[in-house]
Amino acid sequence: MRLGLSNPGAEPWTLAGAALVDSTGEEVALVAWQEVPVPPNGKGAVVVGVEGEPAQLGCPCTLKLWEAQGPRTVTLGNVTFPVSQQAAP
Repeated sequence: MRLGLSNPGAEPWTLAGAALVDSTGEEVALVAWQEVPVPPNGKGAVVVGVEGEPAQLGCPCTLKLWEAQGPRTVTLGNVTFPVSQQAAP
């Protein structure tokens, strides 16, 4: 999933990690990628995803992103995903 972020702060924001947490507290670490830090008072993007088989989470979930050098986090609640449709045999 690609997310657009705004950074209202005075320092660049660099993604260090990401996780999905479901309503039961089950947490799945996500693979996270960012081409360049989000500049101060600017906009940027990050990409997060599941490596391997997706876990069966009880969504809606909370998506948490945290920065490398500092206390600033991004938290998005009520995250859901479309039901995947498998081909019939």
